[in-house]
Amino acid sequence: PPSRPSAMMMMQKEGTRFFVPGLPENVADEELRAGFARYGTIMEANVARDKATGASRGFGYVTLDVADPNVVLNDVHLLGGKEIRVVLTKESLAGSDDKRVYLGGSQFFSADEIRDAAAGFGQVWDVHTPRDPMTGERKPFSFVTFATADAYERAVNLGKLDIRGASIDIRPASKDREIKGKGKGK
Repeated sequence: PPSRPSAMMMMQKEGTRFFVPGLPENVADEELRAGFARYGTIMEANVARDKATGASRGFGYVTLDVADPNVVLNDVHLLGGKEIRVVLTKESLAGSDDKRVYLGGSQFFSADEIRDAAAGFGQVWDVHTPRDPMTGERKPFSFVTFATADAYERAVNLGKLDIRGASIDIRPASKDREIKGKGKGK
């Protein structure tokens, strides 16, 4: 079978797409574009809008031709007077599942708290905090995707993450766990 391109190969060929959460409603495409122009060539910068009203949905996307996405991920971006941290989109993360860990009992911590704590192992590309589609409540686990195999190995070898005095279990993630919400995490 043909080999699947790595996330870095995909990023270099098609640009790196970032998800920009928590945008104030006054932020327009132009401000989004201006806020990220210093990182590289902007291929796309769009605020998601409600189709019926045209009002901002509070998030957007930026696609950059950037040599190192970690620089963009590490920075805090000031947009509409609010500090925002971006994450890679699922498309940009394709092929990086082998550097993804499962955190059990993490529902009481924000994505930023998890990201800050996990960054002690190395560059964090994504923090996913799943919600129950029926109730909207956070599920009692989350996932962290690391940029490097070294960071992933450090996290798995330690087996725990300390956040605000609580010890959170870390295990390798499995696709089954994310789909079903349970599993053994091989």
